[in-house]
Amino acid sequence: MCREMRAEVEEHIRTMVRYHDDKEFILVPYCADGHWTLFIIAVKVRRVYILDQLFKEGNKNPSHYRLTNVIESALLPIKPTFDMVNCNQQAET
Repeated sequence: MCREMRAEVEEHIRTMVRYHDDKEFILVPYCADGHWTLFIIAVKVRRVYILDQLFKEGNKNPSHYRLTNVIESALLPIKPTFDMVNCNQQAET
């Protein structure tokens, strides 16, 4: 979705954060190349947690996800902090 409709996804995230500013978290499921990852936006502290169960041998980095840039743009002017969450890992298939 971020490849074809980046502006629409960015605007939707911006709208949801604005509309749900009284909430602690907004869940953003993200599917890239058939693999699901969960982004959790902590609205009040502008922190984004990334839960990815696919094992990538130490290559897990927020910059590896297209959605990271979209969320950053949606939350401007405040730059969020991205955290990779340790979670049970799935062997690559």
